[in-house]
Amino acid sequence: MKNNKIVRLIVIITVILILVDQLVKILIKTNYEKPIEGNIIGITLIENTGMAFGFNSGNTKNIVLTLLILLLILNFVRNQKERMDTKTAIAIGLILAGGFSNLIDRIARGGILDFIDVKNFAVLNLADCYIFIGWIFLIVVFVKFNREMVGRKNCEKR
Repeated sequence: MKNNKIVRLIVIITVILILVDQLVKILIKTNYEKPIEGNIIGITLIENTGMAFGFNSGNTKNIVLTLLILLLILNFVRNQKERMDTKTAIAIGLILAGGFSNLIDRIARGGILDFIDVKNFAVLNLADCYIFIGWIFLIVVFVKFNREMVGRKNCEKR
Protein backbone atom coordinates (compact mmCIF):
# COMPACT_ATOMS: atom_id res chain seq x y z
CA MET A 1 0.00 0.00 0.00
CA LYS A 2 2.87 2.37 0.80
CA ASN A 3 4.12 1.98 -2.80
CA ASN A 4 0.83 3.27 -4.19
CA LYS A 5 0.83 6.25 -1.81
CA ILE A 6 4.35 7.24 -2.85
CA VAL A 7 3.57 6.93 -6.55
CA ARG A 8 0.29 8.80 -6.08
CA LEU A 9 2.08 11.60 -4.21
CA ILE A 10 4.68 11.91 -6.98
CA VAL A 11 1.96 12.03 -9.65
CA ILE A 12 -0.12 14.63 -7.76
CA ILE A 13 2.88 16.89 -7.14
CA THR A 14 4.06 16.53 -10.74
CA VAL A 15 0.67 17.27 -12.32
CA ILE A 16 -0.16 20.24 -10.07
CA LEU A 17 3.24 21.86 -10.58
CA ILE A 18 3.14 21.33 -14.34
CA LEU A 19 -0.26 23.03 -14.45
CA VAL A 20 1.00 25.94 -12.34
CA ASP A 21 4.11 26.39 -14.51
CA GLN A 22 2.19 26.20 -17.78
CA LEU A 23 -0.51 28.59 -16.52
CA VAL A 24 2.08 31.13 -15.38
CA LYS A 25 3.86 30.86 -18.75
CA ILE A 26 0.56 31.49 -20.57
CA LEU A 27 -0.20 34.49 -18.35
CA ILE A 28 3.28 35.93 -18.84
CA LYS A 29 3.23 35.35 -22.61
CA THR A 30 -0.21 36.94 -23.10
CA ASN A 31 0.34 39.92 -20.77
CA TYR A 32 4.02 40.69 -21.30
CA GLU A 33 4.69 44.16 -22.70
CA LYS A 34 8.20 45.09 -21.64
CA PRO A 35 10.85 43.99 -19.14
CA ILE A 36 10.18 44.73 -15.50
CA GLU A 37 13.39 45.71 -13.76
CA GLY A 38 14.09 44.79 -10.18
CA ASN A 39 17.16 45.06 -7.99
CA ILE A 40 17.61 41.30 -7.76
CA ILE A 41 14.77 39.72 -9.77
CA GLY A 42 12.85 41.08 -12.74
CA ILE A 43 10.75 39.82 -15.63
CA THR A 44 12.33 39.45 -19.04
CA LEU A 45 10.71 37.21 -21.64
CA ILE A 46 13.02 34.99 -23.71
CA GLU A 47 12.68 31.76 -25.70
CA ASN A 48 15.40 29.32 -24.75
CA THR A 49 15.91 26.59 -27.36
CA GLY A 50 18.87 25.14 -25.46
CA MET A 51 19.33 23.31 -22.22
CA ALA A 52 20.28 25.01 -18.96
CA PHE A 53 21.64 28.55 -19.49
CA GLY A 54 20.99 28.23 -23.24
CA PHE A 55 23.64 25.51 -23.63
CA ASN A 56 23.29 23.55 -26.88
CA SER A 57 20.84 26.11 -28.22
CA GLY A 58 18.68 25.23 -31.21
CA ASN A 59 19.48 21.52 -31.10
CA THR A 60 16.38 19.33 -31.47
CA LYS A 61 18.27 16.54 -29.71
CA ASN A 62 17.48 18.44 -26.50
CA ILE A 63 14.00 16.89 -26.61
CA VAL A 64 15.49 13.40 -26.76
CA LEU A 65 18.00 14.17 -24.01
CA THR A 66 15.30 15.62 -21.74
CA LEU A 67 13.04 12.63 -22.35
CA LEU A 68 15.89 10.20 -21.67
CA ILE A 69 16.67 11.86 -18.33
CA LEU A 70 12.97 11.80 -17.37
CA LEU A 71 12.69 8.12 -18.30
CA LEU A 72 15.72 7.32 -16.15
CA ILE A 73 14.10 9.10 -13.20
CA LEU A 74 10.81 7.25 -13.79
CA ASN A 75 12.72 3.97 -13.90
CA PHE A 76 14.37 4.89 -10.60
CA VAL A 77 10.94 5.54 -9.08
CA ARG A 78 9.62 2.22 -10.40
CA ASN A 79 12.55 0.30 -8.93
CA GLN A 80 12.88 2.18 -5.64
CA LYS A 81 9.29 3.04 -4.66
CA GLU A 82 9.33 0.47 -1.82
CA ARG A 83 12.26 2.28 -0.22
CA MET A 84 11.07 5.85 -0.81
CA ASP A 85 9.78 8.10 1.88
CA THR A 86 7.61 11.20 1.53
CA LYS A 87 10.57 13.59 1.34
CA THR A 88 12.14 11.66 -1.52
CA ALA A 89 8.77 11.55 -3.30
CA ILE A 90 8.41 15.33 -3.00
CA ALA A 91 11.91 15.88 -4.41
CA ILE A 92 11.25 13.49 -7.31
CA GLY A 93 7.87 15.16 -7.96
CA LEU A 94 9.56 18.56 -8.21
CA ILE A 95 12.22 17.26 -10.60
CA LEU A 96 9.69 15.46 -12.81
CA ALA A 97 7.34 18.46 -12.86
CA GLY A 98 10.11 20.77 -14.01
CA GLY A 99 11.41 18.33 -16.57
CA PHE A 100 8.04 17.47 -18.06
CA SER A 101 6.87 21.09 -18.10
CA ASN A 102 9.99 22.17 -19.96
CA LEU A 103 9.55 19.18 -22.29
CA ILE A 104 6.00 20.37 -23.03
CA ASP A 105 7.46 23.78 -23.93
CA ARG A 106 10.07 22.23 -26.23
CA ILE A 107 7.44 20.21 -28.08
CA ALA A 108 4.58 22.75 -28.13
CA ARG A 109 6.54 26.02 -28.49
CA GLY A 110 9.85 24.89 -29.98
CA GLY A 111 11.66 26.26 -26.94
CA ILE A 112 11.32 26.98 -23.27
CA LEU A 113 9.71 30.22 -22.16
CA ASP A 114 11.97 31.82 -19.53
CA PHE A 115 10.93 34.97 -17.69
CA ILE A 116 12.37 35.12 -14.15
CA ASP A 117 15.37 37.40 -14.66
CA VAL A 118 17.79 36.83 -11.79
CA LYS A 119 20.19 39.74 -12.16
CA ASN A 120 23.79 38.87 -13.03
CA PHE A 121 22.89 35.17 -13.23
CA ALA A 122 20.27 33.84 -15.65
CA VAL A 123 16.70 34.04 -16.92
CA LEU A 124 14.67 31.08 -15.64
CA ASN A 125 11.11 29.83 -15.31
CA LEU A 126 9.22 28.05 -12.54
CA ALA A 127 10.04 24.63 -14.00
CA ASP A 128 13.76 25.42 -13.72
CA CYS A 129 13.21 26.38 -10.09
CA TYR A 130 11.33 23.10 -9.46
CA ILE A 131 14.24 21.13 -10.89
CA PHE A 132 16.86 23.03 -8.89
CA ILE A 133 14.92 22.84 -5.61
CA GLY A 134 14.08 19.17 -6.22
CA TRP A 135 17.72 18.16 -6.77
CA ILE A 136 18.93 20.17 -3.75
CA PHE A 137 16.18 18.62 -1.59
CA LEU A 138 17.02 15.13 -2.89
CA ILE A 139 20.72 15.63 -2.06
CA VAL A 140 19.83 16.84 1.45
CA VAL A 141 17.55 13.82 1.98
CA PHE A 142 20.26 11.40 0.80
CA VAL A 143 22.98 13.05 2.91
CA LYS A 144 20.76 12.95 5.98
CA PHE A 145 19.86 9.30 5.26
CA ASN A 146 23.55 8.37 4.93
CA ARG A 147 24.41 10.13 8.20
CA GLU A 148 21.60 8.25 9.96
CA MET A 149 22.84 4.94 8.52
CA VAL A 150 26.43 5.64 9.58
CA GLY A 151 25.18 6.61 13.04
CA ARG A 152 23.24 3.35 13.35
CA LYS A 153 26.23 1.29 12.27
CA ASN A 154 28.44 3.05 14.82
CA CYS A 155 25.87 2.34 17.56
CA GLU A 156 25.70 -1.32 16.54
CA LYS A 157 29.50 -1.66 16.80
CA ARG A 158 29.47 -0.47 20.43
